[in-house]
Amino acid sequence: MINTLQAGRFLAAMAVVFHHAAISVTAFVETPPKLAQAVLEYGYLGVDFFFVLSGFIIHFTMNLKPRPATQFAIDRLGRILLPYWPIGIALALAYTLLPSLSDSGREWSWVSTLTLFPTELPPALSVAWTLQHELVFYLLYAVLFFSNKIVIGLFLWALGIVAFYIFGASEFSLLRMVFAPINFEFIAGVAAASLFLSNRSIPAAWSIIVATAFLLSFLLLGANRSESWLIGFSIASLLPFLCRVEVAGFFVVPRWLVFGGAASYAIYLTHNPLLSFTSRILGSTDLGWIIALALSAFLCAAFGVAYYTLLERPIMRFYKQRQERLASAKPI
Repeated sequence: MINTLQAGRFLAAMAVVFHHAAISVTAFVETPPKLAQAVLEYGYLGVDFFFVLSGFIIHFTMNLKPRPATQFAIDRLGRILLPYWPIGIALALAYTLLPSLSDSGREWSWVSTLTLFPTELPPALSVAWTLQHELVFYLLYAVLFFSNKIVIGLFLWALGIVAFYIFGASEFSLLRMVFAPINFEFIAGVAAASLFLSNRSIPAAWSIIVATAFLLSFLLLGANRSESWLIGFSIASLLPFLCRVEVAGFFVVPRWLVFGGAASYAIYLTHNPLLSFTSRILGSTDLGWIIALALSAFLCAAFGVAYYTLLERPIMRFYKQRQERLASAKPI
């Protein structure tokens, strides 16, 4: 793994944590000043980084170390579902047994919670909608990669997203997810990985100019969530250059950021349920919004690291070892 990507994963996860922590602190502790609210609101852009990164990493690893289709499916499903299930199922059970836990009255589905399959109702864990997009991307990528149709396939997918946006949404939840504009970011991540793998010279000036152009486009269009895929394009424009600079040895990513990147999925999965408790507790104190926000983010990061260290990493290690044993036991 390129450490720049790991550091980005951690920073993106914490951006999402601060975004949700600000919402919780506003509801239960104190309303932050308008400037702070405006800045923290854009923490959701961490999700856009994750989507670009998914496209980048999958294409990068599959070109460096190709795997059979079955192994690809086993690896990806295990990587997403095994750390997710304990949190997703526990939250669903909590909502079922104690409906008052959800003040918003948000509706959810057991089917989408257990399978992450897109249905009319979302999973119990609110952030799991991103995992549904991930699984859709993995499926499409696998079909295109193993049929050797990556370029034309992703081009047609992009055209489908544009057509879907122009001519209106479908009543089918699966189609809405497949052709959502945010999926542009997976495609951008694959394109960025292709550029990086090509070993072509990537001038810093051009990377910065292109990234800035997409950023300005996002701002000029009103900086709305619906156009955040432009931020994804901006990130994708910078990734090949940043990775190339790291590989060339121009900088070293601190180890704590690399570790934070490894724990980022756990932080992302656990932070929202944790915030529902910490915010209520902090709301009963006299702490100001800034201390409550910092403490909430720290607790989310600490709990996520603990979840990663004590549960996710052992589970994934066991899963990998199990797959290796099964592979070695197959007759030649």
